[in-house]
Amino acid sequence: MSESAENLPTLTLMLTRLTRLNEEFLHKHCFATGTTAAEFRVLSMLCHTDLEGPISPTTISEWIVQTSGGLSATLGRLQERGLVDRLEDPADGRSLLVQITPDGRTLHDQLFAELLGNYEPVLGAVDPDLALSVVRSLIEGFETAMSRAASGSWKVPVRGDREPTSYPTRQIQESRR
Repeated sequence: MSESAENLPTLTLMLTRLTRLNEEFLHKHCFATGTTAAEFRVLSMLCHTDLEGPISPTTISEWIVQTSGGLSATLGRLQERGLVDRLEDPADGRSLLVQITPDGRTLHDQLFAELLGNYEPVLGAVDPDLALSVVRSLIEGFETAMSRAASGSWKVPVRGDREPTSYPTRQIQESRR
């Protein structure tokens, strides 16, 4: 057995641990600010996409990896707080679309800035280009294995600017139909 094959069990366990630690880290940050990690992920997706107009809940659930039932509850809480609006889909009156409100964008921007600060001690000793390259490769591998649309090319603006991002819009738009 090759050394790389011998390392696979350790790698899979470490990926699981990394995922759980990051989720706990995000949960604690969000809890301290009165939101949930799921709510923050929805706000982030709505803020950092270059899609025009409202987005379907199906598209949101696919990209943030949340069940449709869980997303319905998340969207309900966000709507109650005035952070998102759910609008009738003009192309299909039976469906709803989601868009972020100005209050939702303000809360997201505040949480995102604080979260970046909280990540500083975690990621400070890591080469960000190398880490991003490895994470993108792993995401693309998982998405390929699971027949999911690729998201490894995402690029999120971090200076608060609203420059278009590098989301794979063709695949998102196809899933909106």
